[in-house]
Amino acid sequence: MTRLYLKIFFTFWVITALIIVSTNVIVHWFDLTPDRKLHKHQYDREYEPARRLLFQMVGSAINRNTTELAGDMEAMPVWSTQYFYIVNAQEEDLLGRPLPPGVVELLPRLTEDSPFGKVTDEHRKIFGRYLSLNDGERVKVVTLSSTADQARDVDVIQQLFLRNIWPLLLVSILICGFACFFLARFFSRGINTLQKATHRIANGDLSVRVSPQLAGRRDEIARLGLDFDHMTERLERAMFEQKRLIKDVSHELRSPLARLQVALGLAKQRSDGSVDRELDRVKKAADYLGDVISDILALPVHESGSWELDDTLDLRSLLDTLVENYQGEAERKKVRLLVLTDLGEALVATHGNMLVGVFENILRNAVHYTSRDSEIRVELSFVPNKKAYLVAICDTGPGVPEESLEDIFQPFYRTDEARNRESGGYGLGLAIAQRSVALHQGSIEARNLPEGGLCVSVFLPAEEEAQ
Repeated sequence: MTRLYLKIFFTFWVITALIIVSTNVIVHWFDLTPDRKLHKHQYDREYEPARRLLFQMVGSAINRNTTELAGDMEAMPVWSTQYFYIVNAQEEDLLGRPLPPGVVELLPRLTEDSPFGKVTDEHRKIFGRYLSLNDGERVKVVTLSSTADQARDVDVIQQLFLRNIWPLLLVSILICGFACFFLARFFSRGINTLQKATHRIANGDLSVRVSPQLAGRRDEIARLGLDFDHMTERLERAMFEQKRLIKDVSHELRSPLARLQVALGLAKQRSDGSVDRELDRVKKAADYLGDVISDILALPVHESGSWELDDTLDLRSLLDTLVENYQGEAERKKVRLLVLTDLGEALVATHGNMLVGVFENILRNAVHYTSRDSEIRVELSFVPNKKAYLVAICDTGPGVPEESLEDIFQPFYRTDEARNRESGGYGLGLAIAQRSVALHQGSIEARNLPEGGLCVSVFLPAEEEAQ
């Protein structure tokens, strides 16, 4: 049940229900029945509820006999019968009720020669009509307006209409709601299919297609699905060709680069030392190019569905080993490497040694950028609500501009403070780390510390046995 589905459903349902209710009410209130033109008296200023009730009752009673009329009166609600009386030839109400003084006053005036009459007492208006029923009996129908102490005049016809019509309105609204339910479902189903497919594409799955799910439609949504599939097909082909091009170019560059490095070694051996400085610069550039190519080839290109985590790694042991390996480089900068954790072991699922490269890249950057005479904290903890381990590597370096905290995980991205090759690298280490962590169903993020420095946090799902 999506928001779009609910919007369509409730909008259709409310509009249809309003049409049903308003149509019935307007037809009754304004008397838009076929015999409307016959009721000229409705334009009379005295055409008030009591008089209207009299005309309606006379029209219904004239086709009934006395027994039927008494039965109809008994079936009516008590609150409505207080506004009318039907009196037989013996001057008795058909329901056996005592007659009010105003009714008693009006009855003698109602005769065959003068069938209609009215009186007004100090409390209300009283209308009467003399008529013959279909069984030959003579009766007098008398209707009363509301008393003066009531808040407003009462239109019994309107109240009886509402009382009788609400079951029909309720059934009509339920039926239209049932129809709107399926109509909204039909309209929103195609859009929901496209939305789910878009989310899968955002997560890296370019193989998704929606045309099979919209096969039964012949509308604009179906044509949009065909265009969507065409777009994803071209996008998938373009991404595949781009990945293949990068890999092919990297592989092709390795062969001449290897020959270049061998030639440099031979040239340095045969030189008399006069060009060693130039040869060292060439070697340094060749080594840099070799590192770039190696990291390009190391970028994970697997789809998440084809990546199998078939091994287990202890994060505590890995971090201890990496800290020990970088201890010498850190000591040259007078930097202290601290491992902070209360966990004996932290087991996570992995594939090969990919996580080794992840934390090695992060720790190498921390040692490189941190200030002299400072410390680097490597914190390992378990996050119960995420059922994951958190590894946070925090330095005391210059940090990263806030607007670049997400961009540093993009390939070849370097901030303005780290664009120089001598200090900033070539911008692939964190990109490799981000993709590797994503393939482990984890996440990585960076934040600046208030006291200065950058803290890179890695979340990795814990092994089920370790939870």
